[in-house]
Amino acid sequence: MKKTIKTFTLTAATALLSLSLVGQSFAATSSFTDLNNIASKDKIVSLQQSGIVSGMTSTLFAPQEKMTAAQSAQLLVNALGLNLDLVNFVKEPKANDYFANASNDAWYAQALIVAAVNNIELPKDLNPTKKLTREEFTHQLVRAIEISKNLPLINPVVVDIKDSDQITVDYSGSIQRGLKYGIIKLNTDGKFNPKDEITRADAAEEVYNALDYLKTHQAPVTSKEPISATQGVQLITDALGKLGTDIKIKIDPDAKVTRESFTYLLVHTFQTSEKLPMIKLNPVDIKDNDKIDLSNVGAIQTALALDIVELNEDGTFHPQDGLTLAEATEIANQAVKAAEGLKK
Repeated sequence: MKKTIKTFTLTAATALLSLSLVGQSFAATSSFTDLNNIASKDKIVSLQQSGIVSGMTSTLFAPQEKMTAAQSAQLLVNALGLNLDLVNFVKEPKANDYFANASNDAWYAQALIVAAVNNIELPKDLNPTKKLTREEFTHQLVRAIEISKNLPLINPVVVDIKDSDQITVDYSGSIQRGLKYGIIKLNTDGKFNPKDEITRADAAEEVYNALDYLKTHQAPVTSKEPISATQGVQLITDALGKLGTDIKIKIDPDAKVTRESFTYLLVHTFQTSEKLPMIKLNPVDIKDNDKIDLSNVGAIQTALALDIVELNEDGTFHPQDGLTLAEATEIANQAVKAAEGLKK
């Protein structure tokens, strides 16, 4: 019997809808009236206007109420823009497929599904109504931004936390990185108070600080997939644009891009655009020169002479290998540097 696979697509918008059904408003035009004495008022209002946080009602944020595990999951999903847009499911996902204690009919159900599928590290025995401690929320937030935004793990200089003996060992690294990222601060006594239940105001402030950090510290998106001819042409066009040249390059969009073909096209285009000169070459010994098309050898030798590309440690060039976007971008950037250097 043929199995029918039904695709279910859930988005962050669906998750937001679930909150509105229980009376929590995301209207950006509403103003909370209970933030006057809250130090993080401006940050909370900013998050509300971005649709990231909501109140218990349209006008009450309840800043001193404690943050529950369910509210935390929804907050992380909203803040990081997580969704299931590109995920296909064999069957409709249920919250309790991932978290045994979750209710599939609760307002938070879809947020838990989104968090789990996006590999956010939440405990499998998560109790949605449990009040989170400062160390629990901070650990979840730090790991969420690191995983979802592909941040490289750092080894920060360890800060002396006066009550570090109260921090759960599994959370200590995240808390140290949270201090480094500027997500959290110690109090005037140098303490973190890890076991205190975190308030909604403090949780919102941590999220704001995390998003502020991500504005300038997101890791570049990398891919091991070879670039297409269209991407290669765009990189070269953009590189020339940095040098003040607007040029149109015609190429078969289905052409295979290799180290050889990309290097030739880049050098040839730069030279015909008068950004790189025709130079007298002292040919470098390329161990696999026999694999390079004779008509491309000059461009590759030029690229080597100008440090646009390098040979491998064994002296080979691997001309027929594909190029990733990151590798091609580096070559294009080196060409720009070479052209700028020759001007001086």
